[in-house]
Amino acid sequence: MSLSDNDDIWALFCDEATEALEDLSRIVEGFAASETLGDAWAVERALRILHNIKGAARVAGSEGVEVVAHGLEEALDVHRKGGTPATEVITRLRDGIGLISRFLGGDVPLEAARAFEVVAEPVTSERTASSDAVPGATPVPAKPSGPSSPAGATTVRVEASRLDDLMHFAEEILVAQGRRHVRHAELDQCLLELSQIERMASGELRSALGEVTRRLDAVVEANRQDVLRSGHLVRDWSAAVKRARMLPLAGAAAQWRRTVAETAHALGREARLVVEVGDIEVDRQILEGLRDPLMHLLRNAVDHGIEPPEVRERQGKPRMGTIRVRARAPGMMVELEVSDDGRGLHAAEIGRRAVERGIVSPDRLARMSGTETADIVFFAGFSTAASVSHVSGRGMGLDIVKQRLSELGGHVRIAEPTMGGGTFRLEVPATVVSTKALLVRTARTIYALPTAYVARAFRVASSEVQVVDGVAAVPDAGGEPLRLRWLSALMQEPRQTDPSKLLVVALSDGAARLGVVVDEVLGEVESVAKGLPWNVPRIPGVAGAMILGSGALAVVLDVPRLLDVARSRKGERTETVHAAEAVKKRRILVVDDSLTSRTLERNILDAAGYEVETANDGEAAWQALQGGAFDLVVSDVQMPRLDGMELTQRIRAHPKLKSLPVILVTSLDRPADLAQGSAAGADEYIVKGRFDQRKLLEAVARLI
Repeated sequence: MSLSDNDDIWALFCDEATEALEDLSRIVEGFAASETLGDAWAVERALRILHNIKGAARVAGSEGVEVVAHGLEEALDVHRKGGTPATEVITRLRDGIGLISRFLGGDVPLEAARAFEVVAEPVTSERTASSDAVPGATPVPAKPSGPSSPAGATTVRVEASRLDDLMHFAEEILVAQGRRHVRHAELDQCLLELSQIERMASGELRSALGEVTRRLDAVVEANRQDVLRSGHLVRDWSAAVKRARMLPLAGAAAQWRRTVAETAHALGREARLVVEVGDIEVDRQILEGLRDPLMHLLRNAVDHGIEPPEVRERQGKPRMGTIRVRARAPGMMVELEVSDDGRGLHAAEIGRRAVERGIVSPDRLARMSGTETADIVFFAGFSTAASVSHVSGRGMGLDIVKQRLSELGGHVRIAEPTMGGGTFRLEVPATVVSTKALLVRTARTIYALPTAYVARAFRVASSEVQVVDGVAAVPDAGGEPLRLRWLSALMQEPRQTDPSKLLVVALSDGAARLGVVVDEVLGEVESVAKGLPWNVPRIPGVAGAMILGSGALAVVLDVPRLLDVARSRKGERTETVHAAEAVKKRRILVVDDSLTSRTLERNILDAAGYEVETANDGEAAWQALQGGAFDLVVSDVQMPRLDGMELTQRIRAHPKLKSLPVILVTSLDRPADLAQGSAAGADEYIVKGRFDQRKLLEAVARLI
């Protein structure tokens, strides 16, 4: 292949030709779906595209592309005049598109184009009337307007790097908007506190504070409106950037078909690919990232799934096997399914090979479901093939597919294996601009768990923790045991003393399931996940980080990798928990003469896993302290018989109780009241007017 000496011209030609081939591929797939070339507009459009590619190839010096494009023009023209059957033309078009792509991508010998070369082509006056006319064609008619071709629609070619810049700006704006929400909430809280101070003031000071409060209230309201308006603009901007980066999934169908056809030809198989992806679009980066995993799965389906034609005939199947790629787009995720009607995934064979290679023990294999056993194919280096195939896996296992999807923020799983074929289900985000995640906390670290992997969050008494196969587990839905791991231990953080009730987040990735124990669930957030810088050591299970609106940093977890780490035998032994080692419940005494306040605090603490006893005044509480052991006291201040201040003083004066932590929860919020509580010996002082159950639980956890 002779290339132009001008690298800029060649690069421009490659970009133009690649875009044109995508357009041509969509037209050809439309032909294939109807098995006819009856759409006159589509035929004329295909001829125009090929003519433009041929002309551009001549300028760029690519004789091979010029020969193939001209040959495809002739094939279409002959069919239109009643010659070659439609099915043959469609096959020739697909082969030609694939060959042109190869010429664009590398050094392909010119001889490869000879099969498309036209010999002794007839030349008519109609075809030589204009150098710009498409051979044998009238000017391309306007396509009827419709949903797929909006009237007046135009396209602009933009460098991918510029779209990347737009996405980067959109990410930063999203983060900034999150900060604005947090700052507005802080401003609102300042206004509330100022209002409370105003009510306690008197005379001229109260009047002055009232004026400041009214002015500040107007500022806060105006800021609220600005935050709302900017929020709408940010959402619209983000959505526009996402749309600009989106590409049709169907645009890759031609490449998928070529992969199936080439692999089948190399292996002596007969296979066809059926694509059912509709008009679903995905981000350009996601589409590029899907390329290798899908190629791997399609080759694998032909090599390990579709049987030789004669074998299929003996089994009563059609000689030609069928591979399907389906897609649907629920919410912000895109689900792809790659299936075949071949020999299927045999769980028994997978399990036997896994035992032979020491991946699982025979006892553990006996307890695994069919789907769990099939998931072993994603283990590094695993294969059921007798020898390494350089046709389907190209020397790599399906663990590469799982790794690549994980890098995209997605995952892959296997449908229940059957003898009638194999099915792989892939899930990836439709866009890379933002990520939805569940925020959790362990010790002082905030982690972000992508919601695509989160099944549910629940509390369980530590006394319910069982030991299943030497691993900590709790009953899950349907009574099945759910393995437990402490997130702090997985992330190599110091493990805190557990409360009597554990907070568990159930994670799932296909058949892989795990419950991670955390200290707190902070809620769901949509933010921008950033990869780790090149100079930061890679930590197993960590995908990156995101900046929250508060300015705090959340560590984004790579859940599939985290599940792999948790699955290791070494890790399981270090986290084994026996029922006899269940953490002793911490006892708290709640003291308040208000039934409502007493009940609220008791319910909050009970839900957090503490054993709670109540008293309706300080004297009753003092009697309870003499007769029982407690780890902490939560008390009101203003109570009959013995108030909270006096109760605290008695506790501090008692030789056995003096180190008992005391939290005062009261409506008294003057500086003098706080000073009095501190002088009495209280460890924490929480004002009811600003009562927050999180603050109470944090104070309790900190003190005991």
